[in-house]
Amino acid sequence: MLLKMLRTPEFWYKKNNISKLQIMLLYPFSILWVQFDEFKRYFSKTYKSKLKVVCIGNLTVGGTGKTPFSIYTYKLLKNLGYNPVFLTRGYGGLKKGPLEVNNSHHFQDVGDESILLSKVGTTIVSRNRSLGAKFIEKHKDKFNVIIMDDGLQNYQLKQDIKFLLVDKQLKLGNGYCLPAGPLRQTVERGLNGIDKIILTGENNNNKKYLFKSFNIPVIQSNIKIAIPIKIKKEKLLAFCGLANPNKFFETLKKNGYEISSTKIFPDHYSYKKDDVNNLIFDANNRNLKLITTEKDYVKILENKNHIHFLPIELELSVKDKLSLEIFLQEKLNA
Repeated sequence: MLLKMLRTPEFWYKKNNISKLQIMLLYPFSILWVQFDEFKRYFSKTYKSKLKVVCIGNLTVGGTGKTPFSIYTYKLLKNLGYNPVFLTRGYGGLKKGPLEVNNSHHFQDVGDESILLSKVGTTIVSRNRSLGAKFIEKHKDKFNVIIMDDGLQNYQLKQDIKFLLVDKQLKLGNGYCLPAGPLRQTVERGLNGIDKIILTGENNNNKKYLFKSFNIPVIQSNIKIAIPIKIKKEKLLAFCGLANPNKFFETLKKNGYEISSTKIFPDHYSYKKDDVNNLIFDANNRNLKLITTEKDYVKILENKNHIHFLPIELELSVKDKLSLEIFLQEKLNA
C-alpha cells in the first residue's frame, strides 16, 4: 500500500478547524490518488476465473474486520457444502507467490493475515490475483469457491460477489480519499457493484440507516470471544500493532477485562526480541498480565508463554445468517 502509517490520523475522523486545514492542504494529493485508482482500473486486464469469486474488502485504510469475516464466510460456505479456498495478497510478506501457505512459512514470508487464514483453511498468497486464481484452478477438483481477501480495489480478477465491510464507529471518516481522508477510492466508485454492506466493530447502535440511500442491503455483525481466557480477573497490560488500536482495547473492556495499561505499536509491526522483553519486564514490575491480538501474537517469536492473546470471532444474528446463506447459494449456483 502506498500510504503506510504508524496510526490512523485523527483529522480523518474529526470536524474541527485544524482538521479542516489539514484536509485542505492534502486535498490536491487526494485528487492524484483518485486519478491513479481510475488509471489502474482502466488499464488492468481482468481475468474471469473458472471458479466463483467472493470478494471481501473495505473502502477505508485500517482494519474493519476483513480477516474475521473472511473466516466466517469460509465456515458458512463449508457448512453449505462448498469447498472454498482463501486468496490473499499476503500484505507485509516478502513472497510474491502464487504459493500455498504451510507450516514452514513465517509471517515475514506471507504476512500475518495469511497465517491466521491458513489455520482455518487452504490459503493461497499471490500479489497478482489473476495468477493466484489460475494457480487454484489447477486444483479445481478440490475447490469451487475463491474467497478473495481484501480485493475490492484490485482489478486483476473478476468478482462474482462483493462484500464491503464498514466499521460502525469510524464509518467512512471525513469522506475524502487518501491522504486527506481514509478512503481508498471515492464512495461512488467503491459502492459500485457491492452486494452487501457488513457493519463491524463494537458500536451496537443501529447504523443501517447510514447507507439506506445507496439501496444496498446492510448486515450488522458483532464480535464475540471465541474461547474465554483465564486472566479475566487479572489486571492487564494490553498491546497491539493495529491501525485502529482502540478497537482492541474496547473489545477487552466490553467483555469485562480490566486494562491497567496500554502500549501501541505501528500497524503491522514486526516485533523484535527487545520489544517483547521490555513488555515482559514492564508487566512483571507492575504485576500485570500481557495480552494482545491473535494477529500480533503470530508475529511474536520468543517468550510467547508470557503473553496471552484474545481469540475473537465474528457473528451474525440468526435472521441475518439465514439471509446470507440463501443469498450465497442463489449467487453461487446461478
